[in-house]
Amino acid sequence: MKALVLSLFLISPQVEFDSEYNVEEFYKKVEMNNGTLDEDGRGIDFIFVKTDIKQGRYEVNISDGPNGLYEIKDTGYYVKFRSYFGYAGYGKKGLLLVGTSAWSSKFIKYE
Repeated sequence: MKALVLSLFLISPQVEFDSEYNVEEFYKKVEMNNGTLDEDGRGIDFIFVKTDIKQGRYEVNISDGPNGLYEIKDTGYYVKFRSYFGYAGYGKKGLLLVGTSAWSSKFIKYE
């Protein structure tokens, strides 16, 4: 399994936070073998599988992913939020606080 490598940091007084978003679930992207088909017989290149991320505080960049998921840039992991996050485009920086489960985790977006 690919290890999640994110930078840990101490919060400095200069950091300003914009909004807080509760996590519903974490996923990892799994590449499929050539010729893999979905239930309708269409070829698929990858699937998203629920996963856990090690508990901690991570400075991350979140960008738009497919079908309501958001990519945690440079990790191979994705996140789904419990409420509307909106357009992330190429990236929104923030603090990912990973608790004992996805439901106890949150993303705090920097201003």
